[in-house]
Amino acid sequence: MGILDRLFGRKPAAVAIEEKPIEKECPHGSMAPHWEGPEDFGKRDLVSSYVCDGCGKAFSREEGERVMAAAVEVVRIDESLRKTAEEEAAKQH
Repeated sequence: MGILDRLFGRKPAAVAIEEKPIEKECPHGSMAPHWEGPEDFGKRDLVSSYVCDGCGKAFSREEGERVMAAAVEVVRIDESLRKTAEEEAAKQH
């Protein structure tokens, strides 16, 4: 009967705590290239911009290439873990 207790003042109401999500900086590990026109599609030297798949931030061509190069170091996969996972999958099949 928590509601009645609070209505009649028998119990103090719990203080509502507002939780804020933890904001981490996006590593921009997955970027999608964009071109000015359909005739340029797929031509790496004609990329006009990049958009991060994670946070949606847009980058110029030069900045996007720089950010992707830096993200390689941040998002690098430990090769020893990859081999272990592949071995485990092979054992199960």
